[in-house]
Amino acid sequence: MLFDDDKKQVPFIDELRFIREIVDELQKKTPHFEFKLVLTGLKIVGQSHITKMLRHIKEGASSEDKRLAELIAGFDMVNEEDFTPEISAFAQDIVSFKNDITIDDQQMPCFFHCGETHDRNSHNLHDAITLGTKRIGHGFQLFLFPHLQDLVKERDICIESCPLSNMVLGYTKDLRTHPINYLMTRGVQFSISSDDPGLFGYEGVTLDYVYATGAWELSIRDLK
Repeated sequence: MLFDDDKKQVPFIDELRFIREIVDELQKKTPHFEFKLVLTGLKIVGQSHITKMLRHIKEGASSEDKRLAELIAGFDMVNEEDFTPEISAFAQDIVSFKNDITIDDQQMPCFFHCGETHDRNSHNLHDAITLGTKRIGHGFQLFLFPHLQDLVKERDICIESCPLSNMVLGYTKDLRTHPINYLMTRGVQFSISSDDPGLFGYEGVTLDYVYATGAWELSIRDLK
């Protein structure tokens, strides 16, 4: 969020214009540079905040300035799953906006952060797949649900695996037993990603790749 000199929040469409200017400037030096926004709601803040983020997406995606509209990629929600409402608590609002927002000639895409838990009773993965998520951030819990693994493969959903984060936060003590090591044998697509580098104090994905390559015995072909 941006604020003006009077500490008032800048309208979202003006934020988009500011971002567009920065992207344009970067593309002068690096023409192949691309940038997209996945607007992310904080579940811990509550329903009104989630609705506000969805309204921002609608405002940006429906802008008459197509160069602003093309910055919007879709929607996500975050926060620790064991202590915040499940995706289902916001599903009605999400479905309503999905039906009302078009991005790249399709309903509003979702890229849900979910499955970062050991709780078998958490249904965030089920809800995310039902809502048509394109990717799943973490998806650690997926190994518990073989039927969901089949749906993930069938719908071509990529799991954004964050090995170092999972180890630092205690979801796994040894990367050799990380669920991705099993899921990739089942043909589940995944990426090796970083998570909260600002908090953990490292940059990029090199360290994640180094650890994952050794622990999961990845070949050059696997990495490609």
